[in-house]
Amino acid sequence: MTIDSTTGVDTMQRVDEILNKGTEPHLLNGSQYLETLRDGRRVIDSLGQEIPDVTEHPLTGPSAHTFASVMDMQFDDEHRDIVTYVDDEGNRRARGWQVPRNREDLVLKREQIGVTGQRTLGMFGRPPEYGPAMSLGFLAIIDRIEKENPAFAENIRRFVDASSRRNLLSTDLIADPQSDRRIPRNERPGTLRVVGETDDSLVLRGSKIAGSSGAISNFFTLSTTLGEGLTPDAAIWAAIPVSLPGVSLVTREPTLHKKQNRVDNPLGVLGEEVDQIILFDDAVLPKDLVFSLRNTELLTAYFDSCVFVFWHILTRLAYRAELIAGTAQVVAETLGTDKVPGVRRTIADIVTYAQVLRGFSISAIAESENWNGVEVPNPGLVSAGRYYSISEYDNVISRLKDLCGQGLISRWPHEIWEHPEFGPKLRDILPGHDVDAFGKNLLFNFVWDLTTSANAGRLGMFEKVNATPPAFVAEIVYQHVNRDKASQFVRDYLARSR
Repeated sequence: MTIDSTTGVDTMQRVDEILNKGTEPHLLNGSQYLETLRDGRRVIDSLGQEIPDVTEHPLTGPSAHTFASVMDMQFDDEHRDIVTYVDDEGNRRARGWQVPRNREDLVLKREQIGVTGQRTLGMFGRPPEYGPAMSLGFLAIIDRIEKENPAFAENIRRFVDASSRRNLLSTDLIADPQSDRRIPRNERPGTLRVVGETDDSLVLRGSKIAGSSGAISNFFTLSTTLGEGLTPDAAIWAAIPVSLPGVSLVTREPTLHKKQNRVDNPLGVLGEEVDQIILFDDAVLPKDLVFSLRNTELLTAYFDSCVFVFWHILTRLAYRAELIAGTAQVVAETLGTDKVPGVRRTIADIVTYAQVLRGFSISAIAESENWNGVEVPNPGLVSAGRYYSISEYDNVISRLKDLCGQGLISRWPHEIWEHPEFGPKLRDILPGHDVDAFGKNLLFNFVWDLTTSANAGRLGMFEKVNATPPAFVAEIVYQHVNRDKASQFVRDYLARSR
């Protein structure tokens, strides 16, 4: 069995057929991407109903179409050279799947995260270019995989190339479902494990949680790495087709409970990132999609294998912080408070947050390392930046809310502004500084969606647990950021002072 015929639904082959209808052999446009999602995947909404087409369902459709607009950026002149690259054979491929070989490659990847963030307004933790991050991390530590099994290492290389050639979207699966901590991990019913095996395949049973954007991706990248306490049958790294028979995605309740419009919901109209529990009911996975099996030593490789995941998180938050800083400035100018010293200091605090994150993201490139021929952002700087980003996140959001005063409460829907009696009165009563009342209302709708809506609340929680919570990130900083030289300097200086 080859990687081009991976499951009963032939995921790769299906995408090949869709690509053949387009103008680029290795790039999907938006409509082609949407077509790849109509593959028989089993997604269940929060009412227990199967979603027949994730591109049209109210829960998943808006976000799928937002992602489709990101895919279309690969074909427009303004963004083409940022979100794609030309390979050694002269063909264009998606920048996300490019294996970085030098610092310039990382600089361009960072620019790609920025332009995607502008399109999604930072409201998706798993945008399209995020998907390759875990796979690139596997390549960065490929020597450890080679030591285990050269065939698995070759599977990783083939998967990265196959996904690059097809412009596939993926998202990672790491966390186990929350369960009674008194029960050993390996005894919990939900723990994903191998329950059967043939020469060509594994049988998987159990579950994983979150997999954000999984319902509108092509693959999950599975990495069981968090902590210890698992037996070998639960130690597995692999690529999982979302449409793999035996895999079901059961989604949480939506945060967007009504049809969104661009006036009342400037960000909500983009859709939401749907989380789910992913259930494996004796799903048969071909071994050519397995990257590690029964290697419990790799369960501690989380810090290294997720190096690109962590950097993407930091960089995306850095760009999102710039958006928050820009919003704060517009709010102050709209209210005419931009000359007030206290307001200016609050904006300076928000700007400082954005600048610090930007500095960490760029410095991680300037001090990058090379692992097995893969250029890797400096892990210590990435971890410190991530820790700062999530530690200060709530403070920054609160400061932006404070700048708004009553604006987040004094908002009215589009229907009221169109009302023949009340619309004109609101326009007379509520103007801003050099902005009419309707424009001021639109701004605060934007800030509401960014900071206060149910979807914003979900994103805020996501940011603080995304790729491990703050306490764990702090431990990573403590363990992995080297301070031996500085510590020894202090000891030596004190010794000379005795």
